[in-house]
Parts: sequence; C-alpha cells; structure tokens
Amino acid sequence: MPEKPFTLWSILRKFKNLVGAGIHLLLIGVLTEAATLVLRRWFSFPIFLTLEIQVMLSVTLVAVCLSGLIWFNRTSNLVKVHLLNGKNELITHGPFAYARHPLYATLLLTLPPLFIVWYSDLLFLIPWILIFIVSHYVVRIEERGLVELFGEDYQRYRQRVPALFPFKRAFGKSFDEDRGDSSTNMSTG
Repeated sequence: MPEKPFTLWSILRKFKNLVGAGIHLLLIGVLTEAATLVLRRWFSFPIFLTLEIQVMLSVTLVAVCLSGLIWFNRTSNLVKVHLLNGKNELITHGPFAYARHPLYATLLLTLPPLFIVWYSDLLFLIPWILIFIVSHYVVRIEERGLVELFGEDYQRYRQRVPALFPFKRAFGKSFDEDRGDSSTNMSTG
C-alpha cells in the first residue's frame, strides 16, 4: 500500500492527536491567567519575595517542569507514535506508572506557581485553582478516547493509577509493582 503524502490537514490531525485534550487546558490556563492580570488592577494580595527567593523558586520550578517534560517524552516517544505513524500502545511505565496524565500534572505543579512567584501576588492562586478543577474535566474527555482505543486494558490501568497526582499510591508504589508483573507496557496487540 503506497504511503499517503503529508498534507496540512493530516499534519494538523496528527498534532491534535499529539496534544489530545490538553490544548483546551492550555487555552483555559492562558485565558484565566490573562483575566487575573486584568483583575490585578483592582485586586491584589501581594506577598514579599526578595529577588533571590524569586530566582531560586523560578529555577526550581522550571527545572522540575523540564525534568518532567523530558521524562514524559522519553517514556512516551510522542514524536515517533503520533507524527511518524508509529504503533499506538498503552504505556504504563515511567511517569505513567504513577499518574495517567503526568504531563498535565507536571504543568499544573510548575507553571501556575511561576505566576505567583513572578508577580509576588497570591491573586494568582485563583487561576491555579480553576485550572486544577478544569483539568479533571479535560482528563475525563480525553479518557473517553483512551477507553475506546485500549478497552479493558485501559479500564484496569485507570482503576489502579490516579489521573493527575499519585496521592493514592502508598509510598510511590507504581502500577507495574502493583500488578506484580515484570512487563512495562500493555500492548493493544
């Protein structure tokens, strides 16, 4: 069967598959942060942070964010699977053994706090809380497609691994340890 040429629509479709419902979460985050910047004209809850503390917190948050993104990408091979027509498989190792959506978790834990640090204003807790609430709805939307794609394997995975934060995992016990087997991937075969 001859290979289909790349068209603008096929590239856009592959990009949508790559980012999933996360693009909606990103858009909501940008809009709520922008609205908070506007609200800041009338309301503010300043906190005192020295430049040294701001730099230290910013470097720490950026390092955590980049580390999470690198671990996520190395584990999932997003470019290979979605942009180069690789095989889709349910990944349950690496960060996916602790959270079903580790990319969203990483971004939620690092990017909104940067606004609090950079603007030294607790008003930016409001968009962080809103983004956190909306993220649970975005996850539900995305998981409908994952259940369709991976079926029973994803249902079992979803029962054992929390969506965003590994608070249910006792002492960081991963999905693979919980299952008690040595396989690192569940393939759709």
